[in-house]
Amino acid sequence: MPDTALRAPAATRPTLDQVAVPPAVLLVAMSYWPEPAGSAPMMTDLATSFAAAGAATTVLTARPNYPGQQVYPEYADGRRDGEVADGVRIERFLTIPPKGGGLRARFLHEGVLHSGFMTARAGGRVPAHRAVLSLCPSIFSVAVADRCTAPGGRHVAVVHDIQSGLAGALGLGGGLAVRALRAVERLALNRADAVVVLSEPMRAVLRDLGVTVPVHVIPPYVDTDRIHPLPRLPDRPPTVLYSGAFARKQGLEVVLDMAVILHARMPGARVVLRGQGGIEAELRERAGRMALPNLSFEPLTPGHRLNEGLAEGDVHLVPQRPEGAAFAMPGKAVTIMAAGRPFVCTCEAGSALERLGAEVGAFRCVPPGDAGAMAEAVAQLLDNPAVCAAMGRRGRAWAEENASRPVTLARYARLLMGEEGR
Repeated sequence: MPDTALRAPAATRPTLDQVAVPPAVLLVAMSYWPEPAGSAPMMTDLATSFAAAGAATTVLTARPNYPGQQVYPEYADGRRDGEVADGVRIERFLTIPPKGGGLRARFLHEGVLHSGFMTARAGGRVPAHRAVLSLCPSIFSVAVADRCTAPGGRHVAVVHDIQSGLAGALGLGGGLAVRALRAVERLALNRADAVVVLSEPMRAVLRDLGVTVPVHVIPPYVDTDRIHPLPRLPDRPPTVLYSGAFARKQGLEVVLDMAVILHARMPGARVVLRGQGGIEAELRERAGRMALPNLSFEPLTPGHRLNEGLAEGDVHLVPQRPEGAAFAMPGKAVTIMAAGRPFVCTCEAGSALERLGAEVGAFRCVPPGDAGAMAEAVAQLLDNPAVCAAMGRRGRAWAEENASRPVTLARYARLLMGEEGR
């Protein structure tokens, strides 16, 4: 079966109400509702959409702990390990959230969780399914999903992060551990019936890794009904916003340096870091030493206020360390475009974001680690509301056409039914 392209002809883009769904679907993923960030919103939308379309839908997941790396108090005692929400049966399992972001801590977190998955499968708590969708990270979710797929069924693995690439690029583990992880990825992904990645560079990395099954490129998607452009709030200073996880791969240090330069040029502008994660204490400590008068930290916006929260940023930031750019693509980029706001990202020539930026014209790209270039791009946008509005319109149009919830969910349904690519 041939690889599929990022953009399909408009006439061939079905919506979920035009596509048959399997009678029953199992999703295997570390993150799920009520986690507000990362892959949880996507997996929640997938599960609830399949349930609404008539599929008996089950999710295997962890007790919620992301991005704060601590199990939410209302789930800590296990009394909510089995529940039904929005028509989806949710089976949650014990985990030990990673501290510090190192590979050893992640292996402990993922090992404990997936041992629980396998025990549940062996004990009959979770039966085999003919339609199974797994999400990497973790690659162990992909391996477990294979054991949960009935003979003759279909297993689709969705790869948001290529873990061996990220671990090696960001120095999160020794060479032996990275090589072992790479071997697990190759074996697990080749046992799936199809693989989904977020960008062409990610597909190329998997081919180099030795993945031979069909690999489809489906961009990160967004609910364009829930996330939509809102007018700028009056009487508010120009606002630059980063919203998401505080993790090593984001390269958030450049944002602090950018804030220094931006304050010298535009003293009235403010920079907001909204989120939490493993390096939050480190970021706060560094920001404190720098005594940045224009920078503030805020908690993540609650899910029901996400659209309003996105509207608070006149210009958004999507930083990422260049070492890991080929192994992951930030889903927040598509969400920001759906909200009709421009952003400035850090990326290298030829990266997934750089290609998307050239195609859409909805955001500015600057070299990784170049705080001066980031500050200049941000200041130019803040000084030109008309340019920001035009970029926002282009981003919104692209999101509606290529990454809207019905279009993307329909592609996943077709993959599980074995119809994608025909």
